[in-house]
Amino acid sequence: MKVRIGAAQMNIIPLNKEENLKKAEFLTRRAGEENCDIICFPEIFLTGPLGKENLRYAQEIPGDFTEKFCKLAEEHGLYIVMGTMIERDGENHYNTSVLIDDSGKILGKYRKIRLWHPEKLYLKGGNETPIFRTKFGKIGITICWDLAFPEITKEVALKGARMIFCPSFWCFEDKYGALKSKELMDDVPKLDTESIFIDACASARAVENEIVHTFVNGCGASGPTCRLIGHTQINIPFHGRVALAKDEEKLLIKDVELNLTELAEKVYEIKRDSPI
Repeated sequence: MKVRIGAAQMNIIPLNKEENLKKAEFLTRRAGEENCDIICFPEIFLTGPLGKENLRYAQEIPGDFTEKFCKLAEEHGLYIVMGTMIERDGENHYNTSVLIDDSGKILGKYRKIRLWHPEKLYLKGGNETPIFRTKFGKIGITICWDLAFPEITKEVALKGARMIFCPSFWCFEDKYGALKSKELMDDVPKLDTESIFIDACASARAVENEIVHTFVNGCGASGPTCRLIGHTQINIPFHGRVALAKDEEKLLIKDVELNLTELAEKVYEIKRDSPI
């Protein structure tokens, strides 16, 4: 079975949901015109990071944001991985991705488990790794920093996911986010370490789990202290990376053959022998 994936790499304007929504609507329309089966947006693609001071932008699920994308999914006849949004649930807030099918129905949501350091100040982490049944088979979702923890993707893959989408908001400056001293900052290699990190992990997650792995990031400046890396990419068994958008705003489109996941399982038996 072939699936046409659309990975929407976009420049995310902080706290400008109207402009970000216009971009997302345009990219969804493009994906429909290009006969994509599914489109995935980046993490926090409608608002950028909120922090404690902007939690008024958080929404419940379902809510206005999800209602809009349910209509877009139905209108253009494609599945939507709704990047992520900051979800309000009572007194708690989560970084949450929503999967919508091509009839406009919400199939479910995933709450980010491994929060990036600043997120821990105002968000709660999730504790479940759901999978979603679709006409393409089972789909899973991870989010950004989850990528650094192979056990999360492995858990989703062992539940039968053939495709896993990883919406992200990954900046060049992230390597400095947790450092406690200038001396330590000075010791960090003066390389594009974050791109190296993403490329290595995204490819590994596909190969070691015998899955199609789609990493979708933002690009360009997003506020004065964040330059999003881009490097949206699709990785598949045997081949590794088969599509890449470096640092430009674009809809990355790739046809992938899902039967390769079954073939990889027969050849390597990684999931079968997994100790998890």
